[in-house]
Amino acid sequence: MTASRRALALAATAALMLTGCAGTAVSNNDAGSAGQGAKTLVSVPGFDAATKTITVGSMVPTSGIWAPAATNITGAEAYFHRATQPGGPLEGFTIKVKNVDTEYNPSVAVPLYNSLKSNVLMFTNVLGSAITLALLPQMKTDNILAVPASSDEKLISNPNLVPFGPFYATYHAAGLQYLAEKEGLKDATYCALLQDDDFGSQVENGFNFAAKELGLKTGAAVRYPNGLQDFTPQVSKLKEAGCAVVDLGGAGATIQNAAVRAVQLNFDARWLAGNTAYNASLATGPAADYIKQNVRFVVTGTEWGDASAEGQKMMEADIAAIDPQAKPMANSYQTGYMAARTTVAVLEKAVKAGDLSREKLLEVSKSLGTVDDMGLAGGAFNYGQSLNERTSGNTVSIFTVDESAKTGLKLKEYGFQSEVAQKYNASVLNK
Repeated sequence: MTASRRALALAATAALMLTGCAGTAVSNNDAGSAGQGAKTLVSVPGFDAATKTITVGSMVPTSGIWAPAATNITGAEAYFHRATQPGGPLEGFTIKVKNVDTEYNPSVAVPLYNSLKSNVLMFTNVLGSAITLALLPQMKTDNILAVPASSDEKLISNPNLVPFGPFYATYHAAGLQYLAEKEGLKDATYCALLQDDDFGSQVENGFNFAAKELGLKTGAAVRYPNGLQDFTPQVSKLKEAGCAVVDLGGAGATIQNAAVRAVQLNFDARWLAGNTAYNASLATGPAADYIKQNVRFVVTGTEWGDASAEGQKMMEADIAAIDPQAKPMANSYQTGYMAARTTVAVLEKAVKAGDLSREKLLEVSKSLGTVDDMGLAGGAFNYGQSLNERTSGNTVSIFTVDESAKTGLKLKEYGFQSEVAQKYNASVLNK
């Protein structure tokens, strides 16, 4: 998001918050394609009926090493723009996104949430499993709905959340099957390098499940604290354990920091990394040659510029419509775009019911049916007609790191169907 666009968005939101909107109303007959009923929408926190403006909250880190995550916000704004245009599901409405920089830190995120919650209808983009979990008790008290931009399997049936996309463990279970069967590494020793938190534990669940299902030989499972820069002790342990494949459960610049030490310690292994470890400088930054040779990324969707994928083509057009100078970026635009698409599915149903109260949003989110991901997010997410019917997608794509690709990720295989990942999903959903 450019600085000028961000300033305009914040100014518009500030103006909205100063508007006295209590008591105003709009008939659904004037609400575009979403408004086919006779009920009247009234103003509530985050919705100004007089201007038909909806304000949604977003909690995406945008400072320091997390600055590129701002593209997540742009992706959301791009879909909201499409949804409110003529013929869109929320034609005639305006959707404003107000983001706060969480610094990817729960202790920072909680007070920011409290400062924002009274001025938004719902949250469209809460990035980070730990942050979402930290906010959940307050969300329950506030009767507020959120779309988490995380793939935590524990969140799937929570009444205050509308998740999307495969589980963290699903990505890694599928990736291990790909390496074992499609890259001829079935007889290798598989190890894991895991962030020492709940996210790392979920990746480890997928690792252990896949290893057992595939009959893989396993070695060390090494933990590291979040934000670690020097991976010398961890990489040394992996090397000593004879690891030929390393499954990385990490976020941010982890893969680069670990690769630097792997080069220095002459540790040659195939690495598997999920979408959480992507950044734009992988192909040109530290240890780039090692990363290009040794790392496989498992991400949903396809590569930038693939016009054969309906969702990718549409997303790129929508991003260009709101920000012609936007640079290609893997994963984060996609995450924001799908978070917004899920948000709109909820809002459309609530508008048709003539009620945008928080209680109504919570009600409609429990029986949302199916939201098509258009090939962007691992398959359609089925929300069913009740919380216990929710099922996630499990299709992934495999990428290599290559500076010739617009995002630094070059597609190796699109839409890989993993039987192991499907079994893992079933085991979680049947608990």
